Amino acid sequence: MTRFNRRFGSCAFLFATALSGGHAMADDASANFTGPLLTPNPVSIPKGMLVVEPYLMQYRSDSGYDSHGQEQASSARVRQWQMLVPFFYGVTDRLMVQTSIGAAHAMSGGASTRGWGVTDTSVGVQYMLLKPGNGYQGPAVSVNYSHRFPTGTYDRLNENPLDGIGNGAQVDTLSLMAQQNVSLPNGRPLRLRAVASYSLPPGRVGLKGANAYASGVSQDFRGSVRLGKAIGISTSAEYSIDSHWVLALDLTYNRTGSSILKGSSASGVLEKRSSPRSVYSLAPAVEYNFNDRFGLIAGAQLSFAGRNNDAFVTPMAAFDMVF
Repeated sequence: MTRFNRRFGSCAFLFATALSGGHAMADDASANFTGPLLTPNPVSIPKGMLVVEPYLMQYRSDSGYDSHGQEQASSARVRQWQMLVPFFYGVTDRLMVQTSIGAAHAMSGGASTRGWGVTDTSVGVQYMLLKPGNGYQGPAVSVNYSHRFPTGTYDRLNENPLDGIGNGAQVDTLSLMAQQNVSLPNGRPLRLRAVASYSLPPGRVGLKGANAYASGVSQDFRGSVRLGKAIGISTSAEYSIDSHWVLALDLTYNRTGSSILKGSSASGVLEKRSSPRSVYSLAPAVEYNFNDRFGLIAGAQLSFAGRNNDAFVTPMAAFDMVF
C-alpha cells in the first residue's frame, strides 16, 4: 500500500503539471484538436484567453513491476478516483500561466478514504520561445516552470493509510516542449509533440505518525524522508480524421530517484532506502471537437513496463473549454 500512495502522488503531479490539451484551437479550416491525454501543449494560448479542462480518471492497479522488470501480482486491488481541474490563462501571446487543483478517493481491500481528499496543487508559467506561423505551420518550442504545493494529506493518517494522497514535498519542475504539424499525403494534418521534464530533488519532508512512506508505524513515529529527482519524457501524435474526430496516442517514460526514510518511535529506529522507480506507458484516446472552443477526449493510460513501480490502467476523460 505504501508504494501505491507514493506512486499515485507522482501520478497526480504529472497530470497537474502536464495536462494542457490542445485548447480546441483549429490548426486549419478543416481540423480541430483537443489535445492528447498526457503530453502538454507547447503553443501558448493567445493573450486574454482562458482554458479550463476538467478531468475525471480512475487509477487501477492489481500488480507491480519488481526490480528486474517482471510483473508480479499484488496482495490487494487498488482503485482511486481522481478529479483534476487545470486552468490556463494567456498573459501575452507567448506567456501563459497555469494552475491545477484536484481531489481523490481511494479504495483497497474493502477499505476506503473518508470521502474525497484534496490532492497536491500546482502552479506554473510557460513561455513560447519559437512561435509557429499562420495556420500553426512550422515548429513551436516552449519552456515551462511549475511548482507543486503539498496540499494533499501525507502523514498523521491515524489508522487509514489510504488517506495519504499527497507526498508532502515542494517540487520544482522544468520542461522543454516542442510541437510540429505534418500534412499527410491525403491532406489531413498529423500533430506531433515531445516534452522532456526534470524535477529537482525536493527538500526534506517531515513526518509524524502513520504516513504515505512507512506503513505500519505507530502514531508516535517522528521522522523525515528525502525524495529523489525525477525525469519524464512524453511524446504524442494526433491524427485529424475530419473537423470533429481525432485519434490520439501518447508514449511516456517516468523515472523517480531513490528516497531515504529515517525516523523513530517507541518501538525503535527506522531507516529505509527505496530503490529508483520507473514506468513506461501508452495512452490511446479519441477526441470529439464540437467546434474550435469545445472538445471532449476519452481514453486510458496503460503501463507496459517498469521497475519497482505499480502496473496500472487509468481510464480517463476530459472536457476542454475555451473562453
